[in-house]
Amino acid sequence: MLNIDIAKLEKSVADLQALLRDGLLATDIWDPATGLSLAGINPQPAATALFNVLTTDIGTTLVNSGFPPLNRYYLLDLGNNNAVVILKHGEDLLQGILLDSRKANMGILFSVALPKALDAVQKARVA
Repeated sequence: MLNIDIAKLEKSVADLQALLRDGLLATDIWDPATGLSLAGINPQPAATALFNVLTTDIGTTLVNSGFPPLNRYYLLDLGNNNAVVILKHGEDLLQGILLDSRKANMGILFSVALPKALDAVQKARVA
């Protein structure tokens, strides 16, 4: 059973929006077991379901190729000046972040926003 403080997840999402401003197009934090979003901005239910599959496939491919396992996140550079980052908050929570690459400051994303998001979700766990 997932023991998580939803209010803290929502604050994490709000903090991410404050950091990335209009560079953030959408984000969802979801339970991969159910596919249900627990907190988000402009939720993308179809993407959530598909990124569950993709994340599992990437992890399996890395291990089967003799590479180290997927750690905390991966980034996809998309067409139309978009990018998506998928964060692994352990095995029981995933987060997708859809960005406008022209407006999102990638330095802030990698040096501030992602570490803060990873830490905030960890602190949202209820013992």
